[in-house]
Amino acid sequence: MNTEMRLKLGVDNAVIGSRIEDLLTVGSRIFFQTHFYPLIKMKKSVREIFLSFKGQGDSIPVLLNVEVTQGEDDTEIHCGGMIISNRNRFEKELMEAKRAAEETLAENAELIEVKNALLEHQKDLEIQFRKLKSIKEQQQEIFKIIAHHLQEPLRKTVFTGNFLLAECGKIENGVAEKIGKIINYSSEMREMLLTLQRYEQLENKNLSYVPIQLDVVVQQAIREVNTNDKSIVISYPSRCPIFYADQRLLTHFFVELICNSISNRDVQKENLYIEISMIETKKNIFMESSNKYQYEKFVKITYTDNGEGFLKDSSLVFQILQKSAQFNKISIGMAFCKRIIEKHLGTIVAKSVKGKGVGYTILLPHNKPQDVL
Repeated sequence: MNTEMRLKLGVDNAVIGSRIEDLLTVGSRIFFQTHFYPLIKMKKSVREIFLSFKGQGDSIPVLLNVEVTQGEDDTEIHCGGMIISNRNRFEKELMEAKRAAEETLAENAELIEVKNALLEHQKDLEIQFRKLKSIKEQQQEIFKIIAHHLQEPLRKTVFTGNFLLAECGKIENGVAEKIGKIINYSSEMREMLLTLQRYEQLENKNLSYVPIQLDVVVQQAIREVNTNDKSIVISYPSRCPIFYADQRLLTHFFVELICNSISNRDVQKENLYIEISMIETKKNIFMESSNKYQYEKFVKITYTDNGEGFLKDSSLVFQILQKSAQFNKISIGMAFCKRIIEKHLGTIVAKSVKGKGVGYTILLPHNKPQDVL
């Protein structure tokens, strides 16, 4: 009996030479005498026979393997065993490993299924993307046709009308007035086409951010509107905090607002008053995300006039297909204004009371986009 077995059974060297059945429990001793020992004598080897040995506090279950060797003078019986508790642990670990492997295989099958489904969705998205791309390309071609092919006949109409008024002195007053209306309508249509072209080009435009002085931008917009009407009074601050934006687009923005105010002025009022102001403020940049807050510096620009105003549904004023209450024309300019502000990651809100003018509140990030987000 080796040292390891003596330690497990809690016996000393005195046990060496004792019979093996003396170390067994009562039940195992009976099994040893009736089955185990006869098997050894008959087959000369036994595999995986279960016996219980008497331990210090409790019985110790052991799985024994036995080999019998015959010498010249004697017979030797060699026993080797494993405590069943360890085997049970090993078997449990093997079962756990097997279960984990089976679960991994099942998960892998699910992943393959999900991957295949995702691939099918990607194919569908690719088809939809191609359709959208084709539609967008067609829209761009339509915009080009409108901008190019319609501009020329309108230009010729304006030129011919001015020529008739200048060269034909015998034109009756009623006819001259109608020709003047044709000229005005054609000029207005040309400007709408230019705005439509700018709106389409804005989609892929990269903004050129520069320091902005509001008074400089407004002054440039007034020059581009090019009106000498003394009844139009535009007030704006001479000194304002500097912020960053695309100066050319912001100038177009104010041109469109001023032209819209002029087109919708109240004919019952002697003067058209336009007032522009600006202050610095703080605003949460996560406008569309709930429970997320990060306040950054913005500039708040207000624009008001005392014109005709518009109907109660102020959200429609920025839609391309919204018609002006006064002239029944497509409001491309206001949609262009909204797109300019959105391109700058800002917001614009319109408020008005019918007959009492219109007010716009514009919020623009104070810094460049990489500084804001």
